[in-house]
Amino acid sequence: MSGKVALITGAANGMGYATAKLFAEEGAEVIAVDIDEKGLAKWEGVERVTPIHADITKEEDIERMIAEAENRFGKLDIVCNIAGINDLCYPLLDTSDEMWDRVHDIDLKAPFRISRRAIKGMVERNVKGVILNIGSYAALRGNHGPSYSAAKHGLTGLTMSIACGCAKMGIRCNQINPGGIKTDIETNSGGKYHPEGMGLLIDITGKFPCNAYGETEDIARAALFLCSDDARHINGAILNVDNGMSTC
Repeated sequence: MSGKVALITGAANGMGYATAKLFAEEGAEVIAVDIDEKGLAKWEGVERVTPIHADITKEEDIERMIAEAENRFGKLDIVCNIAGINDLCYPLLDTSDEMWDRVHDIDLKAPFRISRRAIKGMVERNVKGVILNIGSYAALRGNHGPSYSAAKHGLTGLTMSIACGCAKMGIRCNQINPGGIKTDIETNSGGKYHPEGMGLLIDITGKFPCNAYGETEDIARAALFLCSDDARHINGAILNVDNGMSTC
């Protein structure tokens, strides 16, 4: 990662924090983005990490955070779209328009807008960049709520479209689909899991022969590889980091 500049969303906690920490340890200059100001405070004074408070659902904040990276370091090599929420397993009949919109604004529209703005800068600066999206096991199955499942299915389509459409520019785009990861996504998603929807998910995943829950560092290590030059010939890949959940 030496000489690379990486922007990582959701960097105040969970998978985003673990990824930002690992990238900085490996020599990258990291723009650590989050809406959680208190969580971002842990990055103050940390070598090679620039914390930026931003709301990724606002286009002006997206412009500001990417411009900060470009102006400070002269380029942006890597974007990791990690920030996200889920729909707390709300079934279809209990899913409001407001929940649908909030999940899609953060999990799908924000990565689209961030990638569009970042790639524009990469092309202008002739940077052979990398976009990494964090999907979900829910991108492969239908046992979450419709908001989250649809957003993560859509993110796969976005990933593949960027990979194909931007390949001639030397820009790669890949996706990691985590399984269960030990994070505080319930709190970040703004409520409690729906008992019926969560009951369905637990009933299904509880029968799996594999341990469903991994650590945030498991995602960070996969991200490090896909964003490094060691993965220079990997484009449009959907990597399941789920201990085999997606095979069940």
